[in-house]
Amino acid sequence: MATFKTLMAFPMLATVVWLVWVLGQQTSMNGAAALLLVMLALAFAVWAWQRGANPRATRVWRAIAAGLLAVIVWAFWAPATTVLNTATTSTTSSSNSAAGWQPWTPTAVEQHLAQGQLVFVDFTAAWCVTCQVNKLTTLASTDVLQAFEANNVALLQADWTKRDPAITAALNALGRSGVPTYAVYRAGAAPVVLTEIPSPAEVIAAVSR
Repeated sequence: MATFKTLMAFPMLATVVWLVWVLGQQTSMNGAAALLLVMLALAFAVWAWQRGANPRATRVWRAIAAGLLAVIVWAFWAPATTVLNTATTSTTSSSNSAAGWQPWTPTAVEQHLAQGQLVFVDFTAAWCVTCQVNKLTTLASTDVLQAFEANNVALLQADWTKRDPAITAALNALGRSGVPTYAVYRAGAAPVVLTEIPSPAEVIAAVSR
């Protein structure tokens, strides 16, 4: 059991790595680095709290730990709140543009359909593991990308990381309540909703005219 307890620490550490990555996706590398710095300071504060060979030394170390914790809260609370509230949109927009994806808006689908395009919408979130796996596999496959280009498909990404109410309404309209959700829109036809883990063949069939 002692070995099992130690072994289970590694999945927890892997979860921390994933959460830091999610924060980096929502903010920037600076945001992820700031979180790591906070974790380092907290680890030192816990270590300091347990120091001291006598009561007086213990009180000194605990005062240091308490002071460090106060500095952490004061230094990072307001900046972290600002970063989380403002950085997601700009970071997501720039990464989407670089990859050929455009940010979803309530009117974007109609605008592309009016231009005679097929529309593929990826309803996703930074904290969604399945979404990230699908992006790296199915949606990044050469065959799928070629099918998007050959059929003049407009690629829209609806980022539900912060539970956007407009995206929630769009999901509900498709009969879904969460992500990942993939939908193909054609002018004059009902949207086609794909499975949560679509294969390349499924995506290609859905966007082929």
